Amino acid sequence: MPRQQELQQKPATTGKQRLDCPICDYRVNPNDESAFFTFPCNVRAFLDEKFKVWRCPDCQSIHCLDVVDLDRYYAKFPLFQAQLTSSYRVMFGNLRRQLTQVGFSKSCSLLDYGCGANGLFVRYLQQCGFTRACGYDPYGAKDSFGDPAILQREKFDYIISQDVIEHVEDPHAFLGKLNSLLSPGGYILLGTPNAANLDLNRPDVSDHYHFVHVPYHLHLYTRQTLEFLGRNQGWEPVRFFDRRYDDTRWFGFNPRAVHTYTSLLDGSLDVLFEPLKIGKAFTSYKFLFYAIFGYWLSFRSGMAIAFRKSV
Repeated sequence: MPRQQELQQKPATTGKQRLDCPICDYRVNPNDESAFFTFPCNVRAFLDEKFKVWRCPDCQSIHCLDVVDLDRYYAKFPLFQAQLTSSYRVMFGNLRRQLTQVGFSKSCSLLDYGCGANGLFVRYLQQCGFTRACGYDPYGAKDSFGDPAILQREKFDYIISQDVIEHVEDPHAFLGKLNSLLSPGGYILLGTPNAANLDLNRPDVSDHYHFVHVPYHLHLYTRQTLEFLGRNQGWEPVRFFDRRYDDTRWFGFNPRAVHTYTSLLDGSLDVLFEPLKIGKAFTSYKFLFYAIFGYWLSFRSGMAIAFRKSV
């Protein structure tokens, strides 16, 4: 292998490591190899790269060991290619129902914090008549969802942050920021993988490595640790959802079916944002099985918690 190509395939680490749990301050021994599990990256540009993770023995949260140059990895992030398709509308219907179960209505203001550069859920809500829904993403374009002026308009009745907290280095500072944007008595919905249901001994299984999602996911939480973080902000947990919003009864619309489909190709997330390979999918008995029964065989690897801020 040419030296230049070899260097390109090495993880872009900074030399720093995450040795301390941000929840309970447990410190892992970097020399204890038995404490670490190695997972592959699930983004096509970096499939040959592997990263170590560790589980805190005290609170069961999971942490990615090496601090990397995330700008390099996000430059090839496939989610940026997503469009508001009928598939997303089906799944976003679940996400909207989670919000309405804690009182969200068309008269309420809502901020989708970390909405992505394309703000798909915000666009979905606005098309459904939720005209006071808006979104912000610090990595978005300044003339669109990356405009910080959005955050200065008002305190919001509802905030949703789906699949964001696991991407941030300091969860306390992140939730403190959200707290400053939330109206007294307002609600916040946090969606994230559930560390308690991820098997670190199976890095070869797509149902686990897609949620561990190295090196993008920095910290993964259990229900207990996420509730702990929320209570530290003065929020009261009011509703727990033990499934991801994309875990539905619709044919093929559940994580087990989706992950099986990626495994039929190169195993990367990228295949989900490319034209469907119908021949691959419908000639796989395993895919068809999970497309039908995956909802009932769910590993429940994702969760969401609704909190209410005190008045």
